[in-house]
Amino acid sequence: MAGSILGTRVQRKEDPKFLTTGGVYVDDLTDDRLDGAAQVVYARSAVAHGTILSIDVDEAKGMPGVLGVFTAESLELEPIPSPFNPAVTRTLLASDKVRYVGEPVVAVVAETVAQATDAAETIFVDVDFLPTLIDLDEALASDTLIYEAAGSNAVFDTTAVGMPENTETEEYFRDCEVTITGRFMNQRVAPCPMEVRGSAVAWVGGRLIQWLSTQHAQGTKASIAAANGIDDEFLRVITPDVGGAFGAKIGTYAEEVLLGILADAVDRPVKWRETRSESMMAMGHGRAQLQYVTLGGTKEGRITHLQLHLIQDSGGFADVGTVLPMAFTRPMTSGVYDIANIECRAISVVTNTTPTVPYRGAGRPEATAALERAFDMYAAEIGKDPAELRRQNLIPKFLEPHTTAIGQTYDVGDFEGALDEVLQAAGYDELRAEQAALRDAGGDKQLGIGVSIYVEITGG
Repeated sequence: MAGSILGTRVQRKEDPKFLTTGGVYVDDLTDDRLDGAAQVVYARSAVAHGTILSIDVDEAKGMPGVLGVFTAESLELEPIPSPFNPAVTRTLLASDKVRYVGEPVVAVVAETVAQATDAAETIFVDVDFLPTLIDLDEALASDTLIYEAAGSNAVFDTTAVGMPENTETEEYFRDCEVTITGRFMNQRVAPCPMEVRGSAVAWVGGRLIQWLSTQHAQGTKASIAAANGIDDEFLRVITPDVGGAFGAKIGTYAEEVLLGILADAVDRPVKWRETRSESMMAMGHGRAQLQYVTLGGTKEGRITHLQLHLIQDSGGFADVGTVLPMAFTRPMTSGVYDIANIECRAISVVTNTTPTVPYRGAGRPEATAALERAFDMYAAEIGKDPAELRRQNLIPKFLEPHTTAIGQTYDVGDFEGALDEVLQAAGYDELRAEQAALRDAGGDKQLGIGVSIYVEITGG
């Protein structure tokens, strides 16, 4: 294949710089267009859910070095709908309600970060507390609505986009000799890149220049241009070196999108960099998927039926995390296994937590985790070695495209060959023998052995 990198060593070009002079990140920028840049700090909600009664910024406005203090009202910000549910709307700075701890409420612009931080700490947001919803089952059943216009805390559903509803579980598994059911919480994680979020902007000759720590510069332009009321041709996004992203920097955040508006308001370039604490609170989180899984088959170990009901935690807004179960978890529910009957329904629910975004595999590892845990439970139920149960149910070697029962097409695969090589390299039989001996001895030291097989989506 002309131009293919398969089997070809890829020469890394960036290493000499990082090993000698070091990278240049957003916080290191010395561009002349940023001369005299002011610093932005956001006052954030300390409340998970409540109605905003008032915002007192008077003291902050008089603090040393402060150039401006801005709310959604003073900036005349309009609600922006989620692209995945138009009834879920919010302003870039919280206005009617706060919906999670860390949500930006007020922007402070000052000469220095310290001055902006001091001013932000004087701001008082008077909030009428509302019930806080963090449990997914509770949020799904609750009469307390995080977005009233949505009519429910369920903000996305596979059935709403034409995917089939699951069959009643007892009926679906009626002919199975063995069934196991698990409730798994694929827990929420904070991405924690070494470089936290940061950005800088300058208006130059009517054109907005935005330096942004992002993994998808082209994809950020639409939201930035829209917020600043400019055509795409009047926006340039520059990505310096990026100190980690892991999927969480693939989109844009309110704190970044607002910078052009703030720079225009104070007639100065501006910079913003979050703290590590802010990153843990407000940078998009990953995973957060509740999985109800049932696996059925024969006493000998042939798996014939799989059914999943997924409840995705969208957090405090319907961001990209909302659609990951439909776009990526559901298509990969068959994994590497030849399962004739598969059903998967997914519902996404808003909660009073940090919004979820793509993170390291973005929905696909969740499918693998659900399936592999279920296989371990089935192996324990019928008393079969977990590796052998997997081998028994692998898709046979194929050199032409194979389509799974859920509808995903794989190009080629030899999953049994891969499993054999791994087990041999690990000394699996010897490990099992050692494990058995330790158990027979009954000592404090025991040996755990985990087996997992997965297949991944790739591009190109």
